[in-house]
Amino acid sequence: MRISWKGLGVFVLSLLMGTLYAGLMGLIFRSQAAPVFSWPVWIGLFWLAFQKFNLLRFVGFMAVLPVSLLAFEVFRSVRSPGTSADRHRSLDRSHYTPGLAAKNPNPDEHSNAPKGILIGRDGFRADPETGLGNPERCRFALIGDSMIYGTGLAYPFTLGPVLAERGVPACVFGVTGNSPLDYLATLKYVADRIEPGGTVAIYVYAYNDFVSLHRFFERGILTASSSLNELLDWGFYFDQWRQATWTYSLFRERRAVPPPSPPQHQIVKEEPIKPLDNRDAPPYVTPKPLNQRHRFALTFFLGRLNEFVKDRSWRVFILIHPTDSEIHANLARRSPVFVDLDPRRGEALKICKEISFHCEDISRYIYERSVIAEKNPYLEHDRHFSPFGTRIVAEHFVALTKPALQTGER
Repeated sequence: MRISWKGLGVFVLSLLMGTLYAGLMGLIFRSQAAPVFSWPVWIGLFWLAFQKFNLLRFVGFMAVLPVSLLAFEVFRSVRSPGTSADRHRSLDRSHYTPGLAAKNPNPDEHSNAPKGILIGRDGFRADPETGLGNPERCRFALIGDSMIYGTGLAYPFTLGPVLAERGVPACVFGVTGNSPLDYLATLKYVADRIEPGGTVAIYVYAYNDFVSLHRFFERGILTASSSLNELLDWGFYFDQWRQATWTYSLFRERRAVPPPSPPQHQIVKEEPIKPLDNRDAPPYVTPKPLNQRHRFALTFFLGRLNEFVKDRSWRVFILIHPTDSEIHANLARRSPVFVDLDPRRGEALKICKEISFHCEDISRYIYERSVIAEKNPYLEHDRHFSPFGTRIVAEHFVALTKPALQTGER
């Protein structure tokens, strides 16, 4: 069989040019489907241009735009990698890449914001200044998503150091963007470090933890399919990288519709009341109750968790906490008592209690402490815990651990 080296060269060049232009699409369009589906189209178009229309002599001019822009973004990313830990999660999302360190080139103005991040040897957040992170052995463990990780806060204001100040040397295993099955993956990853009789608290966030069962199967497939791991990893990293580029943000800003002035709360017929963070929040929209898929997924997670811990002597707590919008809606009412506005938490608590865990909804605890102190438990213009909110969660956890602490003292 005779090989046409010219034809092979044209195809390789078409492949290269198509890849460059598909990458350019990723910087412009919001959906990752744009570069994925346009890739073979670009390859075909360039093959036609070079093979059929003899435009090979213009290939240098065609490459100027994508090469220049992509090279600029790569250079910018290398010089300023940023402090987002999301792109450094393991494939099963149980932990981060150990030893990762990055400085924030544009730190937020408030003093509580992180100036950099460090992932310790165990794959979880550590202090960038001292290198210290979680204890080697864990008598107390907290597992959750970005709320437990401490997104938006410098390390000294996160749960680990705050609990240490209160005499509780806890291991904090927070991974941003995770949901219940990921919490189970994290627990399995750190199980050998948790001491017999230890306390394990898993925090379920009402904002994004009530997911359908397909999310569980997707995680299982990604973890089990080793042949696809590398390809999926590259796709994930490219998606995270492109969304952090200057070009992507430029196109998003140009297409963004200016947000309207948010109205005052209309929950009760009183004069408009501002929440404690001095911003006018939009009217609270009551979430839909859990559907059958959500309930089945939550039951599935709790059943898997129960099976994993049943032969261990740990004290396991499932702690459900509210969204910032529900807390702010209550603050706008000037209600001395927390009013349940989100039906999903009550349903989740009922399901949890049927599987014999220590289950608790800490929404009322967070609200009452906020009203007494007249402070916002969340960051301004952000749904994550503020330093004050972190202290509330820490105080609640200390109260949970009192029996274990008293036993240890004796």
